[in-house]
Amino acid sequence: MHSCKKIPVELGVRRYPVYVGENIFSLLPGFMRTSRTSNQVAIISVPPVSSLYLEKVKKVLDHSWQVHHLDIPDGESSKSVSVLNKIYTWLIHHRLERNCTILPLGGGVVGDVAGFAAATYMRGVNLIHLPTSLLAQVDSSVGGKVGINHRSGKNLIGAFYQPQAVLTDITVLKSLPGEEFICGLGEVIKYAILNKKLFSYLEKNLSLLLKRDRVTLMNTVKKCIEIKSKIVSADEQEQGVRAILNLGHTFGHALEKFYGYKYLKHGQAILLGLRCALHASQITGQLKPILHKRIIRILDQIPVSLPASGNEFDSLKLSRLLRTDKKVRQGKINLILIQEIGKIIRQPVMDRDLIIQSLEILRKLI
Repeated sequence: MHSCKKIPVELGVRRYPVYVGENIFSLLPGFMRTSRTSNQVAIISVPPVSSLYLEKVKKVLDHSWQVHHLDIPDGESSKSVSVLNKIYTWLIHHRLERNCTILPLGGGVVGDVAGFAAATYMRGVNLIHLPTSLLAQVDSSVGGKVGINHRSGKNLIGAFYQPQAVLTDITVLKSLPGEEFICGLGEVIKYAILNKKLFSYLEKNLSLLLKRDRVTLMNTVKKCIEIKSKIVSADEQEQGVRAILNLGHTFGHALEKFYGYKYLKHGQAILLGLRCALHASQITGQLKPILHKRIIRILDQIPVSLPASGNEFDSLKLSRLLRTDKKVRQGKINLILIQEIGKIIRQPVMDRDLIIQSLEILRKLI
């Protein structure tokens, strides 16, 4: 096993580690034995991931473990009541008890829906994330947000439920399809905008990151997790500073819904949402032109565009969808805007024209 870094998420008695390294799935049985979990293990994955890594995980869990495996459909449509109920039925059928451990093996969707199942089955069972996408590794597997979508909006049903641990193995990113790797870069850029050190590093090393250079990838993933860990530790349930992690997401979630969660992946939507947030920051006078150019220079190196299929782009309809976001308060949309690298503000907005102007910047990407 190669060396790994242990990053703590400081939540008092619910403190847990995020391990980051290469070939670190072998840490799993040892950690579970010290965590007083039972020998019942439920691995929840999707076919593209389980075909690659299920046997690898099973191999480290020897015959002393009762391992059960369920594949759910790949894609955002799995974040639904029907798939959640399928997981509950499967857990009950296999008589998984309250001290079992659920292992989501996959990207953000698997982590969200399997994590919500862990939070609610038997009023809460053990959860250890095994994220296999760049997006899940740098963002969604850390911080305890789990949930499913509703036809009225994204992530409207969910909970804060922290795992016992997260095992982040960057070697799995070598097999990640190119489009999925690009999807994770939206979250990476978000964290870079929140942190001067990471932003400078990304400006110098983005070309290496795009090539999945091992050292650059390790440094980037670790730094993103460190940034998120610090924010989550300070504000677990998004009552204050954690709101800055929604940078690009208010616009991004509306775009996902507009395209029916079908033609635009979450990571692509966040990349587009960052452009909208960037433009909103500029036209409200928050962001200086020189910094706007530096951020755009990074975004322009990431290939993403509006879908050729699905609804025809309509900024007015999109502006209406923003009002269904769960962060709307008293009719005002809480936009996360950029003042400087490392200085992000939350600004309640009712100005429809501002929202439409911010969305219109995407027309050049059609």
